[in-house]
Amino acid sequence: MMAEAMSRREFVAAIAAAGGLPAANALCAGAVPPGNAVPTVDIGGDDGREIFQQEIDAVTPQAWWSYDKCGMSLDEALGSRMRLELPALQRYENAFDKVLAEIDAADASAHPAVWLVYNMGIVVKTGKSLFTVDLHHRRAETLAPKLDFALITHNHGDHFTEDFYQAMNGREKKTVVSNFKDNYGAHFGRKHVGGYTRAVKTFEFGDVKVRTAYTDHNDYLIDYTTAFEITVGDFAIYHSGDCSNAGKLRPECPNPDVWIFHPRCGMKPVDGARAVNPKLAVVAHLNELGHAKGNARWTWADGERARQKLEDAGYKAVVPLWGDRIC
Repeated sequence: MMAEAMSRREFVAAIAAAGGLPAANALCAGAVPPGNAVPTVDIGGDDGREIFQQEIDAVTPQAWWSYDKCGMSLDEALGSRMRLELPALQRYENAFDKVLAEIDAADASAHPAVWLVYNMGIVVKTGKSLFTVDLHHRRAETLAPKLDFALITHNHGDHFTEDFYQAMNGREKKTVVSNFKDNYGAHFGRKHVGGYTRAVKTFEFGDVKVRTAYTDHNDYLIDYTTAFEITVGDFAIYHSGDCSNAGKLRPECPNPDVWIFHPRCGMKPVDGARAVNPKLAVVAHLNELGHAKGNARWTWADGERARQKLEDAGYKAVVPLWGDRIC
């Protein structure tokens, strides 16, 4: 359950009362404290990840939603001060900038290039296409003009943003494949391709094929999550979203190149790996800031434990940070 966001005024007043950020009138003045280095997203080694984790732990869900839900309308002075006070927010922005820069430079002619942006959101570049799965970022809508289509696994706010959906479905009229959003007016090229479906079916987008299937989020959200099997030639990506039931993971490809999964949704990672049989397992859904520390906000260390279990069982696995290129 996502925490209810405070208003901007409530957030500023609460932080100011706690001795953190100055009062609202000072925020609007745009002054910044001297001596604050803007962090990069790149952190090396175990010590670096520990520092990153501490920065993430300092972000409450209330602060996060006050920042993130503003989208592109976030007040620049307020955003600047929040990023200085909470460096994890700056790393979140830097991750998006890093992916944008690398998209333009990446050569995806031999095989797709895949980046983790945040949570379970990935960007995929192929030789002919650019698309996303579960993209959640404050500035996600700015990527919409470059995209050919988008995929969303399920109707939880940490797996998409409404602004991004509106940009794709409304302004761009591009296909958004999901099991919950109207997308009837969308087109891929000159062809009408609406993305709403509750069926097991295959979409074709240029050099990309996307096969949908359904899996359980938990014991009561049955068939709530769409698992996407994405193939580009002989390269396969399997994104299982928030899946709790390994028994419903049935990719047609016997050995997908990349599997993106949630390690703490009720499915044991090794059980999922046995069902999917991936060449590379990607541990995702870590440090999602809309969840409170200790309450479904799984840490980098949690991800490393899942990775180790997979490695012990004979599977190759990685724990990417925000903005990391996976392959």
